[in-house]
Amino acid sequence: MSKLGPIFLCVALGVRLQAAQLPVTLGSTSTFAVLGGSTVTNSGPTSVNGNLGLSPGTSVTGFPPGSVTLPYTIHIADTTAGTAQNDLTTAYNDAATPNRDGGPVTTVSGDLGGMTLGPGLYNSATSLGITGTLTLNGTANSVFVFQMGSTLTTAVGSQVVLTGGAQAANVFWQVGSSATINAGSIFVGTILAQASISLGTGAALNGRALARTGAVTLLSNTIVQPGPPSTGGTPPALSVVCPNSAAQIGTAYNSLVVAMGGTPPYTYSITGSLPAGLTLNTSTGAVMGTPTTAGPDTFTANAADSAAGTASASCSITTAAAPPATPAPASLILLLIGLACVALYETREFWLSRSRS
Repeated sequence: MSKLGPIFLCVALGVRLQAAQLPVTLGSTSTFAVLGGSTVTNSGPTSVNGNLGLSPGTSVTGFPPGSVTLPYTIHIADTTAGTAQNDLTTAYNDAATPNRDGGPVTTVSGDLGGMTLGPGLYNSATSLGITGTLTLNGTANSVFVFQMGSTLTTAVGSQVVLTGGAQAANVFWQVGSSATINAGSIFVGTILAQASISLGTGAALNGRALARTGAVTLLSNTIVQPGPPSTGGTPPALSVVCPNSAAQIGTAYNSLVVAMGGTPPYTYSITGSLPAGLTLNTSTGAVMGTPTTAGPDTFTANAADSAAGTASASCSITTAAAPPATPAPASLILLLIGLACVALYETREFWLSRSRS
């Protein structure tokens, strides 16, 4: 029996390795930050760091004022977008496969807010929501796959936070219908939705918004595709992506300094000054607040990883003055004057009739 011990150990280890969750196969969609099926619409100074694509639809609106950071570009119903949609179908089916890597499946339901979850495969037959903070704790090669039969919805101001070295590139959300990332949320991971994806005002996504058949709707968002999934080996060089470069006095600002490559976890810092009213979260890279003064502010965004690697990027945020109050249209002014005159006339007639009586 003692001679069989090493064999049993090897078998057990092989089963354990086989059961490890693998990243979803993204193919050419890995370079995309946004991919829609019917339309892509935007309002406000959305910043997209990654390719933006649409297929088979042909209507992409709101760029500008939205922008796609070079060297990435917009692909509308071309070969690149069509191939990406085909690869999205493959990725979606991969992510939706029950017990996809032979390991345990954790059943979840309702709201994931307030939870801390380790790597693995999570399944909900219906919808999932996030209110508050969901923490995903793992290592640089940990993979998190969430499957849901229906919708994904975050509450206003909710966050997904990575700890222990977990990476946004290894987090996947397979959504059976549509996803809504509400205003001010900070979300992490690749969203693969059967139908549509909507990002509320100021929501920030360190990941991808990939919709198979429906629309992607954007409202003054920051979206950074986090690079290809990590499967071990030598990581790419550490790099830093700047936060959204447009802000407005008196309007809540919500964006991200994003580190990619190197060995997470990361620590973030700023050399120089952010616009007055904004602050940096040194562990998550979130830049949040309400700007109070106008003007361009230049600074350097820095990231340090756990292997003593460092990287920086020269950034700027231009804060615009609050828009002037919209004057009342002339027709409304004339109407108000007319009503005042009628009221004055009726009051005069009332008192005259009383004086005669």
